[in-house]
Amino acid sequence: MRGYGTTRRHYSAARRAARGACMARHAASLAAAVLLAGAAVPVLAQGGYDSGNTTVALDRLLPESLIASGQHRVTGAQRAGAYWMEFEIESEAAGTQRAQSIALAVIRIQEARTLTQATTQFAQENRELADEMRGQIRIGGDSVMDIVSSPLDTSAKVVGQFGRNVGQTLGEIGEFPGPEARAGAAAPAAGQDPIFASHRRSVAGQLNLDVYSSNPSVQRFLDAMARARSGGLGRAGITTVSMPRPPEVSVDGGRVQERIRSSVLNEEQGQLFERDREQLREAGVEQALTERLLMHPVLTPTHKSAITEYVVFMQGVGNRGALVEAALDARDEVDALAALQVVRMYAHYHESWTPLRTLVSGGRLALALNRDGALLVALPFDILEWSAETDRVFSGLASFAERKKVAGRVVLLAGIASPRAQAALAERGFDVFERFLFRR
Repeated sequence: MRGYGTTRRHYSAARRAARGACMARHAASLAAAVLLAGAAVPVLAQGGYDSGNTTVALDRLLPESLIASGQHRVTGAQRAGAYWMEFEIESEAAGTQRAQSIALAVIRIQEARTLTQATTQFAQENRELADEMRGQIRIGGDSVMDIVSSPLDTSAKVVGQFGRNVGQTLGEIGEFPGPEARAGAAAPAAGQDPIFASHRRSVAGQLNLDVYSSNPSVQRFLDAMARARSGGLGRAGITTVSMPRPPEVSVDGGRVQERIRSSVLNEEQGQLFERDREQLREAGVEQALTERLLMHPVLTPTHKSAITEYVVFMQGVGNRGALVEAALDARDEVDALAALQVVRMYAHYHESWTPLRTLVSGGRLALALNRDGALLVALPFDILEWSAETDRVFSGLASFAERKKVAGRVVLLAGIASPRAQAALAERGFDVFERFLFRR
């Protein structure tokens, strides 16, 4: 894998200006090049491809702090399709969970650690109730420990892949079917009572849980704490939860994430969507794309607010609507988190490396050109292997970059690339940045 230094090269003002004049032409022809890549480039012999079952060590996928703690343990990871790994997570509070994708595993681990500490402290502070129920606290007939300990097999609910398979995701970037009208992420059972809903948001805010989480354990816990507060236990859910420094990078010193958290917790859905609508309008996103985003049945209000805030953060970058367009194909939670990872990767690169000049619509994927003229491809996959489809697309992109004299070629990857994929991409002039959203 090549180093980071190539992305930090500085060009003279004159050279930057000259490159800037070509960006519009590059962007216009880039999308066409991507659409033709699958048919225009011959592929290598089958022996040059990965078998599709590359073995990956757990510590190559996750930072050490996510693999085990006093409240949880990741017991293993196995392949779950062309791009994803499925992680098995054990904890006292949430039992055994299976999370497909690194992005979902990070969320489930944080939830498990939080619930374990929160339920333990609640039991200690309400020991008289616990003794009465043989160690189990009951609220409205429900045991708090039972509420959070039912097994959750995420893989059964989130079996889709980003684009369904390699051929659709990379080989057919240009095809863009409308989102299916079926929900993949569970909606919170907050009820219609505004006071009850306020209690739920308050508990979620104090414990840094997503009030729109698809985890049934989280939703049942928030319901239980809201009922407890409604029943007179005003401090239910107010606990001290100890968590290590987040392993993921933050954008704008964490201020973007805090804006997302604050707006989701403090605003009703109607207010939240109106806020998103106005921010996207000011960012130059077409109204039709904005409305499709806000009406999307799979993306939760948290996802929509997060996409909006990162798009807004990249002020001055052209065609930011490409990021919204790429998110619209989400058909399940893995898709939704993958789309959000792409937005975050571009925002992080824009802030910490070379500022972006423009985004380029590529159907399911959004590509980018930075101010130095480099072509960027952000991929949310846990593992990228070398196949006929990846060969066609990246060979086509390399040919395009050669013809247009593009300054550099960069792949931003949420997970890792196989050794064969790393070597093949390097041969085609691509620098590969693995685990791009984890701190180094």
